[in-house]
Amino acid sequence: MAWEVFNREDSVQGHDVPFVSIGPKSVWFNAVFARIADIQPNTFVTVHVDSDNVKIGFEFHDDKRRSSFVLSRPIGRRASLRCSCQGLVQKYLWIQGVSRQATRDRRFTPAPEGRLWVIQLCPAFEERRARESADISSDVRGIYRYVRESGEVVYVGRGEIRKRLAQPERQDWDFDRVEYSVVADPDQQVRWEDYWITRFKEANKGKLPIYNKISGCFRDVESEATNG
Repeated sequence: MAWEVFNREDSVQGHDVPFVSIGPKSVWFNAVFARIADIQPNTFVTVHVDSDNVKIGFEFHDDKRRSSFVLSRPIGRRASLRCSCQGLVQKYLWIQGVSRQATRDRRFTPAPEGRLWVIQLCPAFEERRARESADISSDVRGIYRYVRESGEVVYVGRGEIRKRLAQPERQDWDFDRVEYSVVADPDQQVRWEDYWITRFKEANKGKLPIYNKISGCFRDVESEATNG
């Protein structure tokens, strides 16, 4: 019998690197980042949101402010910190989309920008529709994926969501819903399509989703205008 290592989805390589994790109810700051940013329990954080560029900025301070959250140390965690901010996740669909991803896809490296520590999130397929749904506008463009009821992702693509879904050659494909994020800029579509295909391959021993013919990459947008 051949043995193989079970890879934990909640494990991250290099716990010596700083990261911020987005959960359904809380934002977590790991011990390395807490040390770098010099933040302690009972410190306050004000959250700044850039929806256009899917970024979140964290401003840490000692005084309580009207819209700030208090940092606490979770039970059993010696050095990491969190703030309970369920309302933030509920308000922004693109943050919700990230919070639903696997643990490894909810962790982001913060970088200083002035008084803020900023994380760049990723469009995370926050919009969900049944395959037969007519509730997708014809002018919606972005990244998307086709998903079976079991949760298996069978295709990742980009472009005009509704038009792609209606293509004749896809009518026999086996999937139950389409999940997508609106991304207007074509270059950003290519970027994030590549990001999610790469993440899929990392989690599946280098394999592509079954309906993807080629790996995502930073392709020439005009020459690939009919693909995606």
